[in-house]
Amino acid sequence: MAGVEGRVQLRRSLLNFTKQAKVEVKKEAVDSVLIAGIIAKNVGQSTIATTPSDLSIEPKDNRIWTGAMYEDFDAEVDQKGNRITLKIGWIRKKRKYYTVQEYGGVVKTRRGPITVTAMHAITNATMAAQRHLDNKGIK
Repeated sequence: MAGVEGRVQLRRSLLNFTKQAKVEVKKEAVDSVLIAGIIAKNVGQSTIATTPSDLSIEPKDNRIWTGAMYEDFDAEVDQKGNRITLKIGWIRKKRKYYTVQEYGGVVKTRRGPITVTAMHAITNATMAAQRHLDNKGIK
């Protein structure tokens, strides 16, 4: 009987170990995605703060006018079951102005239409977050 009892105890131990490992892996994944979100927000805001403006009469080395576009750029982590999603960009406030700044386009001004060069804040932020997650082995 000792062999049977030993197997039952071993099975329980292995099941407990497996359960604990799953919890730890999930926690590590969530932590890594949270860090990726912080990196993404920083990179996106840095892009806004360092991409020259096309709308200024005088040369301007950033796209910060009121600070709203910079402040509204964010990253958000959502977890449903085993799925973890990272959203990057202007999540809560989507304005046409942000879209033109991000992807480029033409803006009508008092001086006439001005072509805006894309700044790619979302692309830069996404690439930085993806590099972090790739380094952690997370897809």
